[in-house]
Amino acid sequence: MKLIVVIVTLLTLSACAGLSMYNQEPAPIGGAGEAINHPSKGVKTYPLDEHPTQESLMHEYSPQRIETLRNQNPAVLALLGSAHQQSESGQLDLAASKLERALRIAPRDAQVWFALAKVRYQQGKYLLAISLTKKSNLLSRRNTSLQRNNWLLMADSYDRLGNVNAARKARAKVDRLL
Repeated sequence: MKLIVVIVTLLTLSACAGLSMYNQEPAPIGGAGEAINHPSKGVKTYPLDEHPTQESLMHEYSPQRIETLRNQNPAVLALLGSAHQQSESGQLDLAASKLERALRIAPRDAQVWFALAKVRYQQGKYLLAISLTKKSNLLSRRNTSLQRNNWLLMADSYDRLGNVNAARKARAKVDRLL
C-alpha cells in the first residue's frame, strides 16, 4: 500500500518537472517600434530658465484669490492651473481628472473642491456640483469669498435642475455673506 502511494506521488511530481524555468525558450524579441510624437494641444509650456510662480498660476486660475498661497502645495497649484487651462479649452474630463488628483494630494483644500464643482457644473452634473460645493463650504471655515462662490454655484445648479425654491435659499445665503 505504501509503495502505491510513493509511486503515485513520484508520478505526480514528475509530471510537473517539464515546466521548469530552465527548460523554457526565451520569448521572441520584436524589432524596434516607431515612436510617434504628437505634441499635446492646449498645454502651456514654460522655458526651463523661467519657472511659473505660484502667484501667477493662482491668478491665472482664480482672479478672486480665494485662499492664501502660502497654505497651498505647489503640486496642487500646478494641477489647478492645468485644470483651468483644460476646462477653458473644453477638455472637461481631463480637467476633472487633474482636480481629482489634486484632491488626493490635498483632500482638505476647499478651493480644489470648488474648482471640481465648477467643472462638474460645466459638464451638466448639477447634483454632483451641489454636493461638491457643500463639501467646499464645510472646509472653507472663515473664507467668505469662497463660501459666496460656492453658494452662487449651488444656486445656479439648483436653477438648472428646476428647483427654484432651493436656488432662492442659496442666493439668500449669498446675501447674508455680503
